[in-house]
Amino acid sequence: MAPNNIKIIRVIVAVTLLSISVWTAITMDLKKIVAQQQPFVESGIIEWTSGSVTIIDHFFPIGIFNRIWRGTMATFSPSTLGYDEVASWQMFSFLTDLGPLYTIFLLESFRPVNALSPAYFPTIFTFLAQFSGIGIVAPFFLFLCLGFGPGAHDLAKLAPSSRTVRHNDIWTLLPVVLLLHTAEIFLMFLATDLTTRHYWTWAWQASPLWIGIAVTIGSSITKEQIAATRSFTSLGSLLVILGAISTTVWLFTLTSSPFPIATIFLPRVELQSDFVFHTRKALQADELGTFLAGFLWLIFSFYDLHIAGLLEGKWLLYSITLPVATIFTGPGTTLLIGWYLKEITLKAN
Repeated sequence: MAPNNIKIIRVIVAVTLLSISVWTAITMDLKKIVAQQQPFVESGIIEWTSGSVTIIDHFFPIGIFNRIWRGTMATFSPSTLGYDEVASWQMFSFLTDLGPLYTIFLLESFRPVNALSPAYFPTIFTFLAQFSGIGIVAPFFLFLCLGFGPGAHDLAKLAPSSRTVRHNDIWTLLPVVLLLHTAEIFLMFLATDLTTRHYWTWAWQASPLWIGIAVTIGSSITKEQIAATRSFTSLGSLLVILGAISTTVWLFTLTSSPFPIATIFLPRVELQSDFVFHTRKALQADELGTFLAGFLWLIFSFYDLHIAGLLEGKWLLYSITLPVATIFTGPGTTLLIGWYLKEITLKAN
């Protein structure tokens, strides 16, 4: 295919990514979310039919974070405090799957050819997502990566060692993501005490920032200093462990939830005025926008590799693998599988 044609397809995919971001923003309706947060913010108490929790004041040393995320505590409360059972199932699965998403974004920043491109700065975008929604920010981030990052033709000109991720930096990802993301998500949803869940909901808001800082510091440690932790340096171990956690939560949701999968994960078309129902719809849209964008980015990556002569005819098979894998392993693990297929293609050719 002529280079101009792949440029046209790149533009179509980029516009689609922006459209996903806009759709997510419209469906979430952040203005309505903020308005519905206000009674909780003003009273300082999250109250529902069977209980209440006092909102923690001054959790972070930076005042603006406390003011913004004080309302976020109300938005998360139906799911984390369990008074919307549908939202609890959806959000536990969704937030667990953000671990693989964060990991992939960080792995892309380890690719030498991505230096100083948008992909080199994932923490900026994942942290901004804590103020608006990852389903709005992630498609825009991937749009920037697509528009201002290297294409497969650029990668094809490089040696495999120059176009794959730096393995010396991988060792930091597993302990950092598990401790600063996954563990906090489990405490948010599974702690027996509701006040404890509320505490860890506060703590998790800054997790993308702490993850980025921890990975940056860890990456500055020389290989000799981490020789004793070689088990953490394996890319395969990283992806398998994070994938196993996401898949376990996904299968637990499918087999244990009393609700149909569509009820849990698909937002209703009609407008919702009730706080609980609109919050549920908004967070379902947040998840849908996030993973639609991620899968579209991977499918285009496969096709781009095919056109560059690196993948031959397998791009369609790899693309079909994504929806099939999602059914059995969940969206988070599917992202890891798709990204790994991309990585081994770049390494092998």
